[in-house]
Amino acid sequence: MTGSLITRVTTSGKEFFYVQLSYKDPVTQAWKKKQIKTGLEVKGNKRKAESFAREMIEKYSYLEESAAFESGIDPDIELCDFLDIWLKKKDSEICGNTHDTYCRRTAAIRRYFAPRHIRLRDVTPSVLDEFYRYCLTSGKVSQKDQSLSPLSVRSVQSIRSILYAVYDYAMIKIGIPCNPVINVKVTNKKSKEYAEEMLFLTEDEIREMFCFLGEHYPFLKPIAFVGVYYGLRREEIIGLKWSAVNYKNKVLTICHTVTGNTTIYKSDRTKTIAGRRMLNLFPTAELCFRKVKEEQDANHDFFGNAYQDTQNYVFTHEDGRPYRPDYITSKFSGAMKEFGRPEITLHKLRYTCASLLIDKGWDVKKVQYWLGDNDAATVMNIYAQYMKHKTNAAENDLAAMSASVADLFE
Repeated sequence: MTGSLITRVTTSGKEFFYVQLSYKDPVTQAWKKKQIKTGLEVKGNKRKAESFAREMIEKYSYLEESAAFESGIDPDIELCDFLDIWLKKKDSEICGNTHDTYCRRTAAIRRYFAPRHIRLRDVTPSVLDEFYRYCLTSGKVSQKDQSLSPLSVRSVQSIRSILYAVYDYAMIKIGIPCNPVINVKVTNKKSKEYAEEMLFLTEDEIREMFCFLGEHYPFLKPIAFVGVYYGLRREEIIGLKWSAVNYKNKVLTICHTVTGNTTIYKSDRTKTIAGRRMLNLFPTAELCFRKVKEEQDANHDFFGNAYQDTQNYVFTHEDGRPYRPDYITSKFSGAMKEFGRPEITLHKLRYTCASLLIDKGWDVKKVQYWLGDNDAATVMNIYAQYMKHKTNAAENDLAAMSASVADLFE
């Protein structure tokens, strides 16, 4: 590929530099030309124009590469159009619920990039950094009034993971030289304002929450119980079946999940390999499950033939219908707002569970197994945050420890 400077005169009489690229089509072997506007006036800008020309030669060198043409994909394709190609490819590789999640996550990508008509090749680390900041301030659109609000850090990190995979695929299909996602992080030591807050409830706060739920939202009390003391994920709670509750051997088996929003997916597998686990059915938990079963049996008698008990789920509506995951999330969030603690979410009960176990002296590996986490780093992060929280909460200990020398400063 070669590049040369040419000039053009506008209708106002001003003379500007243009870069004219000459390259050989890798398919037809015919020579082609491409002109690019520099925005530089001829007078006094020749060196700048020459430098710009060198940049354009490097930027458009891919036009002579065969990868993009062999794939049948336009090398100037926009990001959102290539995203559709990637999603179609993933459709045959992943389960339905994961594909639905990808589609929801990519909605923020489309809202930002589609109106700007940004090409796949023109996305730089700087562009991505601006996009992540947009997501963390205005990435979520309300279905009710279309108002904008921040996406959670966890959601933006998921979006970043999708973009990373998209660009890895683009490197193979159309020969993009590098993945721009690699060096742009959603959160790091320099952007602590994006760090997700971990919440650790005390035993007194747990009791207050249970009392409130028992009085106002009794169906949520046992759900919160398994969240606090078993650290189950939402899909594990909703997917818990009576066949998993073994009173004889005192074991609770986590092996079935219910996921999805628009479409519900039921599976005899967990989110991760480590998610499939057998946990101790301790006495209070046994009391909790027996109480739920007692109420469920009473509902069965009340509804009679109208009762829907074909799924054998532990947590259901009064008429036996299984709960939808989004229904439980919405109801629990609403209850906590009414309780005066809107920061308490169903997922954050897992942090409280981990903190209770850490406080009782459990090591990281045991906590990791109990929570069903594949990565010990997740538990280590919770451990570090909890110990920091505990240290700050124990400041009154210093008063007692220093009492013996207090008279020396009177």
